[in-house]
Amino acid sequence: MKKTFSLVLTMSLAAGFSLAKNPAPNSESEALDGLTKQKGTFKTTLIRPDTDFFEYGKVYPKGVLLQFRGPRPMQDEATAGSLVRKRSRDATIPDDEDLATFRQIITDVFVSELGSCEYFELVEEVGPGTLFVRITVMDIVTDIASKSSKTDKNQNPFSVQGTIFFDMIDAETGVVLARFGERRKSRKSDDSAASPDAGARWVSIWNWAEQATEDFHQELERVLNEGRG
Repeated sequence: MKKTFSLVLTMSLAAGFSLAKNPAPNSESEALDGLTKQKGTFKTTLIRPDTDFFEYGKVYPKGVLLQFRGPRPMQDEATAGSLVRKRSRDATIPDDEDLATFRQIITDVFVSELGSCEYFELVEEVGPGTLFVRITVMDIVTDIASKSSKTDKNQNPFSVQGTIFFDMIDAETGVVLARFGERRKSRKSDDSAASPDAGARWVSIWNWAEQATEDFHQELERVLNEGRG
């Protein structure tokens, strides 16, 4: 059984945002109880029936939960009557500096994309008609830790794969209204520019986050347009 490390990174997703208290259900299964599966861009598209998203005109970005796949402990395996000790090749968790950059990339891309949505206003305070939008990235595997040596002359872009979820939550009740997500892997970087503060080595991760948030934006508008009809 693989071992995972959960790092709850509850931070502001835009300058000046303060995090509000989020009423949480007892478990994830309870949080998703009552949502029904629909077809969409993401493999996981769950929406609470009869939800009128036009009751919400404001969006408050929530903190991000990042869960990294950690190294497995040493294991003994019987081979030809002897014990062979093997260590997992799973990626390790990035150091604080690289973790902050990883987090900031998701932050910048997410806020920029939500800010371009014509149906919602990004807000700094929670009130009536406000939706929390929360990102969870689970079982992350990345080579950041193995490539991030400051003296490393190899400038190949970092890679990442993880299961990313976007949850839409009623800010007043804490009820999850929708979840979109799936497992995604970064692709070989093209000529797209990474975040000015991140550098070229982060371009693949920037593109990975950008594609996921763009697809979320499109799904959000699809749901709203279908509700309008």
